[in-house]
Amino acid sequence: MQTIARQIVRSSNDGNLKFTVVDPVMCGGAVTPGNENGKWLPIKPATDGAFIMALIQWIIENKRYDEIFLSSPSLEAAREFGYNSWTNAAHLVIVDEKHPNYRKMLRPGDLGIASDDGKETDEGTIEIYMVIDKETGKPALHTEAKQAELFFSGTVETRDGEKIKVATSMEILKESAYRHDMETYAEACGIPVDSIIEVAKEFTAHGVKVATDGIGGTATSNGVHLTFGIYLLPAMMGSFNKKGGLINRRMAYASFGKGPRYNLTDIEGAPKSEGIFISRTGVRYEDTSEYKQKVAKGENPYPSKLPWHPVGGGSDNQAIYSIINQYPYQAKIMMNWMFNPLMSTPSAARKEVIEKLADVNVLPLYISFDAFMGEATYLADYVIPDTTQYENWGVGYSEGSTQTKMSKVRWPVVEPMTMKLADGRHACFENYLIDVCKEIGIPGHGEKGFKDSEGNYHPLHSVDDFFLCAIANVAFDEEPVRDISDHEIDMQGLRPELEKWKKILKPEELRKVAYVISRGGRFERYDQGYTGEDDTDSKYPFTGMVKFYVERMATSRDSYTGEYYSGVPGWYPERFADGTLLHDKFPESEWPFAGVSYKAKFRSVTMLANSKHLRDLSKTNYIEININDAKKLGLKSGDKVKLISPTGGEIIGTLLARPGIAEGTVATAFGYGHWEYGARKHKVGNKTIGGVKEIGAGVNITSISMMDPTVSGTFALTEMMTGGPSRNGGLYRIEKA
Repeated sequence: MQTIARQIVRSSNDGNLKFTVVDPVMCGGAVTPGNENGKWLPIKPATDGAFIMALIQWIIENKRYDEIFLSSPSLEAAREFGYNSWTNAAHLVIVDEKHPNYRKMLRPGDLGIASDDGKETDEGTIEIYMVIDKETGKPALHTEAKQAELFFSGTVETRDGEKIKVATSMEILKESAYRHDMETYAEACGIPVDSIIEVAKEFTAHGVKVATDGIGGTATSNGVHLTFGIYLLPAMMGSFNKKGGLINRRMAYASFGKGPRYNLTDIEGAPKSEGIFISRTGVRYEDTSEYKQKVAKGENPYPSKLPWHPVGGGSDNQAIYSIINQYPYQAKIMMNWMFNPLMSTPSAARKEVIEKLADVNVLPLYISFDAFMGEATYLADYVIPDTTQYENWGVGYSEGSTQTKMSKVRWPVVEPMTMKLADGRHACFENYLIDVCKEIGIPGHGEKGFKDSEGNYHPLHSVDDFFLCAIANVAFDEEPVRDISDHEIDMQGLRPELEKWKKILKPEELRKVAYVISRGGRFERYDQGYTGEDDTDSKYPFTGMVKFYVERMATSRDSYTGEYYSGVPGWYPERFADGTLLHDKFPESEWPFAGVSYKAKFRSVTMLANSKHLRDLSKTNYIEININDAKKLGLKSGDKVKLISPTGGEIIGTLLARPGIAEGTVATAFGYGHWEYGARKHKVGNKTIGGVKEIGAGVNITSISMMDPTVSGTFALTEMMTGGPSRNGGLYRIEKA
């Protein structure tokens, strides 16, 4: 992140980069008065979707999109025009409500056309879609048309003469974007129409040299459409895989998978996971036994007991609410690793949530792996001491800030402070798992751990066994790295480490692994990330389909209302599970503020609170509002105020009024307001530890984040399609304490 920040500052100061920060909070120094190339737009929390849809509408209205790219219906067609990615913008969707495949993409079989659609290959299932060929004006396989009609709404005819109503993905997106006018979007998000148009003009004025990024603001109860829209904006400009545009993320050397030296993935006899995520994610409610049983009884299946989230994978915040509500099943054991959900999960710090997590009748066994006595760890029945990042191993990758491959490596630079086991290993999460798996006989642990490239077993008895072999994969991927020299070994003091590592690694691996470790990873040359005659094409392009219309989203129903989700992004104000808008239940006159949290420079949700030096630099957080809002309330900076939630709960903190907060917004920096992490005294054996009051300074908004009163049970305001947390948005009011 520091690298990105330096690049932004340097490029914007040089006049080579213009950027716009759309955020309710101005922080971090990204936008400064002296930098004319950076602009801050103070948007209302949880209204980013309105801003995005306004941009999309303007781009469509003024035809500022890359029509050639969007009209190329396949990767092969796109490549003929110099692109290394493609979209389904011109693909046809069935919009006929009477058709059995309503809301699905139109496929050859729907028209009675023979094709390879559905054929299984080594690369996966072949999927063939239909488009309107631009040259003939007739339906065609997406793999056969060079260019397709981008905007189309009408009927196509089957071999039997039946007519089917269809529309292109882009046409459906256009309809969604034009559902509201620009003035409505502007009023919703608090950004003037002129400012929106200015951003749209600038965004579309540089060809493919444009990109978007989003973090934090997507964690709202309507965040999925914001995320979707952010993703589509550069796609409309054809900027994927282009220099100055969006590049592939997480390009790394082989490590934990099937690598050149070891196969750490394919374990013979490994048990397969069964059942569904307790978080109720990635599963359509219509596929559950609850739904089927209700239908069999002739009952209305909606709503479900708790919402089901058909899009996305496992969700830690939803797992918490499933556990405390014992739905869809009771969790008998919860294992928590280096995670503090009470601080990071909206509403999880509420009294009613904590009481249920501590109730053995609700959660019989809770095991926490942690280096610190955090809020969630304090509730555990058993605490397994874990190591910090300076005491353990890690292999990471680029998060998108580089256009070349990189694998970051972390190794224990100090001896862990955790207890030593009988065999000399230190207690930690990984060693615990290895020992338990060995004890109960799970394949892939013990003498027959995983296999090397020659098919021989390599033992897995310790965390070192695993990570050193993963780093060997990094070292040998593609062209192997060179051996580390004796001089480098002595200069970095690695000789004692090599003596330990040679017990695990093969002789030809030892010095190459040490070479990677000594450099903190393996990094491809920064200037080798682009190819092509003009050096503008990404070396590692994303070649998958960029979806303007997502079939899984469009064919899934809300488990509470029974309504279909949209397959394209749109503007949807925050609402509860039953569809009620927040302000319809809690009037704006009584609850005028929307909440937002942000990351302070010197804090996070975990261990940084334990650093005295960082505490001294930033002793507390504040309840922050705009200076104009403060005047209306008759408040000033330094006043003690109450922040109150309409669904119960209040916190008392110090007010900070400043211009860098959007009006109608209340902001708090997270990572403060601890009641554990050393804030309270605890007796461990005969020793009393903790009791540092400064650790508990400030406020924690998760203790009063909004609940959803329309859901039976204890449940937080949630993004319904994915189960994403609502860290931003919601409703509040402020009173003098």
